[in-house]
Amino acid sequence: MILMVTNRRIIKGQYADEEKHLHKFEYQYQYNKVADCFEKRGKRGFEVSLFNELKRLKESGINTPKVGVYLHGFNNNYQDSIDEIYDLEAHLSKAIGYQPIIIGFSWPSTGSQVSYLSDREEVRDSVGAYTRFLLDIDDLANRNQQDCFSSAFCIAHSMGNYLLRKGMEYLSDALGSPTGRKLFDETIMIAPDLSSNDVNRLGKGQYIAHFSRRVHVYYSKHDRALKCSSIKRFGGNRLGRHGANSYDNLPTNVVVVDAKKYANQQSIKGVLDRQNKQVSVHSAHRYHEHIIADIVQVIASIDRHEITNRVAYENEGEALNNHFKLV
Repeated sequence: MILMVTNRRIIKGQYADEEKHLHKFEYQYQYNKVADCFEKRGKRGFEVSLFNELKRLKESGINTPKVGVYLHGFNNNYQDSIDEIYDLEAHLSKAIGYQPIIIGFSWPSTGSQVSYLSDREEVRDSVGAYTRFLLDIDDLANRNQQDCFSSAFCIAHSMGNYLLRKGMEYLSDALGSPTGRKLFDETIMIAPDLSSNDVNRLGKGQYIAHFSRRVHVYYSKHDRALKCSSIKRFGGNRLGRHGANSYDNLPTNVVVVDAKKYANQQSIKGVLDRQNKQVSVHSAHRYHEHIIADIVQVIASIDRHEITNRVAYENEGEALNNHFKLV
């Protein structure tokens, strides 16, 4: 099941590349596959639809259904944001064995490869709406804590990780440091377009670790899109291409995974997206079956050392607890 939240403004009957005023956003539900659109709008109906699906999954024998929030990256128009959660649900479903619930957050990226810097501005302008959405999610979980039998995860791709980073920072301003229940059981950062220092204990992304039980970062040195980003960001290492700059200074709940064996041109060749277009290396993490298999085990909260088809990097002959590679 897919759902959508968006802060895109409607211009000439279409969801455009500009944000709504005053940090507003809308809830969308009841996806029509034939028409390829969400037929209904509204927070109340969205929540009812979400809980009805959770109940249906529970009654079908799924003890702990998965609910995920997905943040798309740079160069996505509104249709692209639908296509990405559609594809993500399909690939996760194949690996999990049932359809998880995926909630997309469609922020107004321009859908143009030449608009990197303007998309960066759009992310900043969308932080207020995204933070308000996170507060709604936190309130929803608190109101239904006794009856809640699902697990929650967040997947952010590329520049969507910048929205995640800023949103968690603002959420900390509103809620303080969380105690007890975390907002997300698992947070998955794929090809993050962030500085390699951001995941350090005192880095700009520290609040991601605060609001997550565990964080997994997937990177690949073959990601040329992030090489271009590095140039535009004055040459600094990008987390999604280089991994962390220091593995001695990460929060204990942050795990970094080298996915270069599968996130490369040869391994992803012939893999197509919903529109029958060749998947890029930058997007490989959402499509390659071996990376998806690792992500599914993460979502299931399997211990980092028990996840199959990965090995730990070593430092002076000792296996690291926070740096792995897919094999």
